[in-house]
Amino acid sequence: MYQEIIDSYTAQAEKMFAPAQQFARLSLSNSEKLYALQMEIAQSYADLGVEQLKALIEVKDTESLQAFVTSQVDVARNVSEKMMADAQTVAELGSKFNTETQQLARESLNTVVSQAA
Repeated sequence: MYQEIIDSYTAQAEKMFAPAQQFARLSLSNSEKLYALQMEIAQSYADLGVEQLKALIEVKDTESLQAFVTSQVDVARNVSEKMMADAQTVAELGSKFNTETQQLARESLNTVVSQAA
């Protein structure tokens, strides 16, 4: 008899905590993706900075200075495009997380409503 009560309580507790566990898994997965993306973005900008310093070191005369300055227009354009693409990727990741979180909330609410009925 006591085992049935314990089993019933355990089953109810598992149902009650399942949405929180799913949300925790979802949050952890999203955080891992976001951190990996941030590291990738930071590395790409660091690499770009090093490339630009190497290019600047190669400036030896007015002609090479003119070529370096001219190339900076392309670098600025590429950085601007990359920043936009990076921001879009981060926004998409956030949007996906938001959608998944809302879906989890709807499923949890539906479960609660069906159990109450």
